[in-house]
Amino acid sequence: MPLLAVGCSTTRTRIAQTLASSAPPPVARDQSLAKAYRIACPDHVSIAIDSMPEVSGVYVVSPEGRIALPSLGNPRVEGHTSSSLADCIASEFGVTAELVKCEVKAHHSRVIFVHGPIAGGDRAVEYRGPENVITFIRRCGGLKPGADFKDIHIVRPNVANGSKPKVIVVNLEAILLQGNPHSNVLLQPFDEICIGEMARSKVGKALPHWLNPLYRVLCGLFPWGCAHDWRRE
Repeated sequence: MPLLAVGCSTTRTRIAQTLASSAPPPVARDQSLAKAYRIACPDHVSIAIDSMPEVSGVYVVSPEGRIALPSLGNPRVEGHTSSSLADCIASEFGVTAELVKCEVKAHHSRVIFVHGPIAGGDRAVEYRGPENVITFIRRCGGLKPGADFKDIHIVRPNVANGSKPKVIVVNLEAILLQGNPHSNVLLQPFDEICIGEMARSKVGKALPHWLNPLYRVLCGLFPWGCAHDWRRE
């Protein structure tokens, strides 16, 4: 049993380190998501056209999928990416695409729900485009100590296509340590990510605060030298 506990602790540590260390730069990740994101109501879209300040501004996408831009007949923008919208606007005004800049300033149309020991706690997180599970967890700030890396599921409601809800098991060990991306699926709007919590972590929460750091070290919830981190949860 002790050897098994040490092995689990080592695996947990390796997963935590890989999850934290191999993430792409935030700017590059955000740009990649922005290129693929499809605009919808009620997102806020910024439009800037060089030499046309009267058109430039931030527009709210209406329930009809349009923006209030009378000079273009209040165009329908829903379903466009930022780049495809910029191309359309450039074509309508007869200017080169380089002069038009479009950007989603606020993602209000869709969310992904997270539950369990994750940084920031249970909440709805803005859906910003097609990203996989690992990228999303990193965007949220990572998992908390005590998260059960063997108990992570995605619940996909499938309401839009009329199918039955689907449960997808996420294998962090296979993804991060074995190079098997099979369960590192692309998330869809309104997916729910459910993260389990280790039983010993639950016990630790019931202990007096002065005993909690030592208990967590002994259980391998974080390594020696990090015992102060329990106060940040």
